[in-house]
Amino acid sequence: MSLISCSVDINRVPIEEERQQLVTELVFAIAISPSQTAQVLKFIGQHLPKLSGIEHVKRVKKHTDGSLLVIMCQCSQITREALNSELQGTEWETLQVTEHAVPTVAPYTAEQYDLWKAVWPVSYRPPVIVRTVLSPDDREYIERILRHVADSTSTEQVAVAICSPRTRLVMAETTVSKASRKVHPLKHAAMCCIAQVADAELKRQECASDVLPAKRPHSPSSSDGDSNGDYVAGYLCEGLDVFASREPCVMCTMALVHSRIGRLFFLAASPGGGGISRYSMHSYKSLNHHFSAFQCSITNI
Repeated sequence: MSLISCSVDINRVPIEEERQQLVTELVFAIAISPSQTAQVLKFIGQHLPKLSGIEHVKRVKKHTDGSLLVIMCQCSQITREALNSELQGTEWETLQVTEHAVPTVAPYTAEQYDLWKAVWPVSYRPPVIVRTVLSPDDREYIERILRHVADSTSTEQVAVAICSPRTRLVMAETTVSKASRKVHPLKHAAMCCIAQVADAELKRQECASDVLPAKRPHSPSSSDGDSNGDYVAGYLCEGLDVFASREPCVMCTMALVHSRIGRLFFLAASPGGGGISRYSMHSYKSLNHHFSAFQCSITNI
C-alpha cells in the first residue's frame, strides 16, 4: 500500500538522564552562624567521612533565619550516635543534629535542576546537547526512507534500511520474517543489514588499489573521502542512519552500538524487549558509543 499521502511524526527518544525522577537520600546537618563556616568545614574534612556519590550536592544551605545548614556526612556512612561522639568536646557538641533529604543524582536538564534545588542546593552544568533540529531537506529524506521501509514490510516482517546521511541513498536494506528468525537466532533484520554493509566493504577493499587508512574518518558526513560521495569506511556503520519498521531488540541495538551508527529511526516500539525504550542503550553510560534515536509514526491523511 502506498503511503505517499500521509503525515510523518519524528520524535527524539529522550536519553536516560532526561527521564530520571527525583530520588533523595538523607544526610546529617547542623545549623551554624556564617562566621563558623571555615572551622566547621575544617572539622568535617579531618574527622568525618567524605561525601560519596553526591558531589553535586552543595555542602552549605542558607537557612530562612539567616543561619547556615551544613552537611556533616551522609546518614548511610555513620550512625547518629557515632556522629554525636565525634562532636563531643567541640564547640558544636550542643548543636542539634538534624536529618535532611538531598538529591541522590545530579540534575541533567534545566527542569530537573529547578526541581532538585528546591529540595537542597545542587550544582548544575548544562549538558552539551547534540543538535537534533531537522532541516527541511533532512526531514524530507527521513520521511522518504521511512515510507520506503513501511512499504517494504507487513505485520509478520521487520524491515531495516541503512543509509548515508551525506548522499541520502540506501546502502543496504533487508526484510526478515518472524519465521526466518526462528530458523537462525541471528537472522534479525538489523543484523542482516549490517552484514550487507560488511560485504560491501569487503568488496570495496578487494577492488581498492590503495591501502586503507589505519584510522578511518569520524563520520561519513565529514569532508573526508572522495568527491563522488563514496563512503570511506570507519567503524562499519560509523555515522550512518538506520531506519527500522520495528524498534531493534537488545542484541540488534548492541550491534548498532558496536557499528557506531549516527542515528536510528524506528516506527513500532517494542516495549517488552526493545533496546531503546526499555534499556536506553543508545545512551547507556557504560557503553563507549552513543547515538540519537527517534521514534516515528506514519498517519494516513
